Amino acid sequence: MIHLKRFVILFVIIFPAFTRAFQVDTLSRIMTTDHDYLLLTGDSGREYLYTELSRVQVDSEGNIHETPLTPEHIQDWPVIVEPGEIVLDQGDEVRVRINRNGPQRQDDIVLGLSFIPESAAIKEKRGSGLQIAVGYKVWLFIPGTAPLRGNVTASRQGGKIVVNNTSNKILRVAVSHCSGPGAGKCDDNSIISLPGTRKAFDVTKGKYVLNVYGTDRMQKKIKVITL
Repeated sequence: MIHLKRFVILFVIIFPAFTRAFQVDTLSRIMTTDHDYLLLTGDSGREYLYTELSRVQVDSEGNIHETPLTPEHIQDWPVIVEPGEIVLDQGDEVRVRINRNGPQRQDDIVLGLSFIPESAAIKEKRGSGLQIAVGYKVWLFIPGTAPLRGNVTASRQGGKIVVNNTSNKILRVAVSHCSGPGAGKCDDNSIISLPGTRKAFDVTKGKYVLNVYGTDRMQKKIKVITL
């Protein structure tokens, strides 16, 4: 027990506390217009933030890969984020604009927008570093102009439901679960299904209804799956 106590104390001393000095109003956004924005709010102290964009792509085997977008190819970026650098004080609210870069593209696109902080206190007192500010990544889902091709299916596999999206589109799956006949309350949740991927989630007994929607401006219902 003595050794365990020493280990716990050492762990607390070596590993700094992680804090978030700011908030973002959402961690995902379906972008159906040429212009959108996110709202950042300062929680405590001054925070210097910078942004990074990355692109998410799915290979032929359903594996997801994320690649940073580099400034050298900014003309090819699907969106431009302004401002790219932000100074946020306690109580501040800053709108970060997301503007489509050129005409709407044919294929659906998934981007990661990271807000990466550098604490003002750490910047002024190098080496003190008792707190490390933690950032956020917001997922941007950008529908393209191509019509829906392919299909989406779902099946029970053990204690899970697996959604298999073999279409070319990003889809929103609204999941409703009622535990049994006459149940007083049903649970409702949503998941985003990327084209070419399989998404599994845990389930219990009872009926599950999956309403599948497109993510374009119309948000049209594509199909209903009951399991």
